Amino acid sequence: MAITRITSPAITSVASTTITGTLPAANINNTSIGNVTALPAGVGGKVLQVVRTYNADSGHILTTSTSFTATGVQATITPTASSNLILVDFTCSMSAIDGSGNDLTGKMYQKIGSGSFAPMANAGFYQLAFTRYSQSIYAPLAFGGSYTTTNTDTLIFEPYIKSEISGEAARLVHTGGSYSLTVMEIAGWL
Repeated sequence: MAITRITSPAITSVASTTITGTLPAANINNTSIGNVTALPAGVGGKVLQVVRTYNADSGHILTTSTSFTATGVQATITPTASSNLILVDFTCSMSAIDGSGNDLTGKMYQKIGSGSFAPMANAGFYQLAFTRYSQSIYAPLAFGGSYTTTNTDTLIFEPYIKSEISGEAARLVHTGGSYSLTVMEIAGWL
């Protein structure tokens, strides 16, 4: 909307310090300021809190298991309200695949309240797959997901990894690498 400059006739005095009238209903969800109890539809997305677990040069986090295995890298957050969105992002600067033909797969798991860890429903998994000989391969790794809260139970998030070939090591963090697990609560996301 453009701003229009007031020209003649100009406002020369104000008879009262009280503003009267009603606000147009198209501008807000209620026609009286006193009745407004929530933000208009479509307004939201404010970041309420951020929790981050970070470690540089953390040494090896590895598994030879072909089943998803806990890494011990966790971030805990307690939502401030129900029906908010929790965004989870995990990045690793240097992961390693040892041996020949081995693949590393990662997936985000979550624990709600006193429950058990389970794969996040809205989380993708990431698989590193290479064609190579017997040398180790190093590459960055990133995956995450989202979760819509239904209550304010404490949430714990943890990346899990597995090796795609039995007996060969899949290393989530190689020496000299670093990882970051970031969890954010976003308000009003419906």
